[in-house]
Amino acid sequence: MLKRFLFAFIAFIGLIVPAAFALALLAAPPASPAPLQLPGCDRNLADASTNVAAMQTRLKGLDAREGKDVCTATRLYFLEVVKARAVTALCKSGPERERELGRMDADVEHINEAIAARCS
Repeated sequence: MLKRFLFAFIAFIGLIVPAAFALALLAAPPASPAPLQLPGCDRNLADASTNVAAMQTRLKGLDAREGKDVCTATRLYFLEVVKARAVTALCKSGPERERELGRMDADVEHINEAIAARCS
């Protein structure tokens, strides 16, 4: 009788422990990995920021009377901001990413309006 009890007990444990472990794994929330930092993101973000700042400086240095040059510089500035936005979208994450993208979207819209107004 003791032998039969031990056999049943071991069989019971052999079934319950793996089943309980499997249920625990299924019930656990999925692990969210840390955002993957793409190679070269720091450098690309720095380059994009430098290019946007250089275009801003160039645009501010132009006299408003230089119509064609202002239009060309504004279009180039627009392209630099769009490129910087793409790099930011790829390389940043979390709330900082959302803030930056929102700011850049507003800049792109503003620059596009300026191009439409000045450069027919």
